[in-house]
Amino acid sequence: MSTQTPAVVRDYLARVRTALADLPPAEVDEILEDVRPHLLEIGTELGEEGTLAAMTERLGSPESYAAELRAAGDYPSPEQAGGRKLNSDLGSRLALWSLAAMVVILLPFGVMAAGSLSADALLLLIPAAAVLAAGGWYLARHGDAALGRLPELKPLRTAVGRESKALAYLKSLRPAWWLLCAAVLVVFGLLLFLDEGREGMLALVALAAVAVVIVWFGPKSVADRKWLWLSLPVSALVVGVVLGLVTEGVFRVANSRYNGYGGYGQTYNTVGGQPVLSYGNTQVENIYAFDAEGKPLSEVYLFDQDGKPLTLPRYGCEPGTGSRQREGADNQFPRPEVDQYGYDDQGHYNGYNAYQPGCRVVPGVPFTAAIPKVPAPPAAPGVPTPGVPTPDAPTQPPTAPPTPSAPATAPTPTG
Repeated sequence: MSTQTPAVVRDYLARVRTALADLPPAEVDEILEDVRPHLLEIGTELGEEGTLAAMTERLGSPESYAAELRAAGDYPSPEQAGGRKLNSDLGSRLALWSLAAMVVILLPFGVMAAGSLSADALLLLIPAAAVLAAGGWYLARHGDAALGRLPELKPLRTAVGRESKALAYLKSLRPAWWLLCAAVLVVFGLLLFLDEGREGMLALVALAAVAVVIVWFGPKSVADRKWLWLSLPVSALVVGVVLGLVTEGVFRVANSRYNGYGGYGQTYNTVGGQPVLSYGNTQVENIYAFDAEGKPLSEVYLFDQDGKPLTLPRYGCEPGTGSRQREGADNQFPRPEVDQYGYDDQGHYNGYNAYQPGCRVVPGVPFTAAIPKVPAPPAAPGVPTPGVPTPDAPTQPPTAPPTPSAPATAPTPTG
């Protein structure tokens, strides 16, 4: 403030500034600079002997003058400004903690989703995206000034302010990080598509869209804080997906080595989160048993070498949709075949343009089996076999059957 400003004007301006203290400092400075010339004119008229009481008679009290300036500039009253500040801090705090919660949740969620390769699990991302979008919208509308006033962010600001070589190096890798995030999301979508078909295709499209968005808007989060509500959760999800894929890959390699490639046994592999059996590298969905005469057996219950049931999901037809649905899990075999089919507009069964879905459960065995005859094992040494001479028993020639004698002739009576 100029040293040539009369003391009465300085005192009056000081009280006006105090009355406007709830407004941003930059705006208060701008308001006072606008009214300073007018106050200097009045101070000059009053002369060096002017008093604050004389200024008050001309302009009113500094508080009332500040209220007029507040109203002319369409600024809120102190009570309203205090309420807005409280609401702003509350909204910013909700946005901040919702972001932190989503980051903490999405990292293990990515591990789980990648480990199970389930497209249905990605549906849980919809409410998470809604929460994050609300936080980003709040900051975009109200600004991030209130976010900077939160005391819980002070340690983070202090840590970031201490520029270290490691932090500087990590910041230099940010452009490559967004490309890596996009690549991981697309690869994860391709794996879901290869594993689940149509449902996986929808997941692939959604993940590819997120990949494009993160490449475009991720770098903007450095200057615009509202994009942190996109970049941080996506980064946490990507880290979880990478950990899940690596863990699942290591587990499958170790499991395949343990079970071998040519034997039949229960594995710990899963498809869609459900356990599966495999013979070599082929998944087994049904098992048929036959007796020695080639007759199929029903209601056969399978167990492994430790007496544990080989439990697999059982499927049937969902009424009205023509799709296959899970109906439980057990170790009873064989299972009825679930036949999914469709008709085209010409009524052709499984035609080229079939669009009317259908489903039926087909019981029985779809094939016949030729059971090989296993030869009888050789007899153990020292055990006599009927009809086969042994070295210690003398050989006797066969006895000829007796010759039948001629019938006796009755004497001829003499006469």
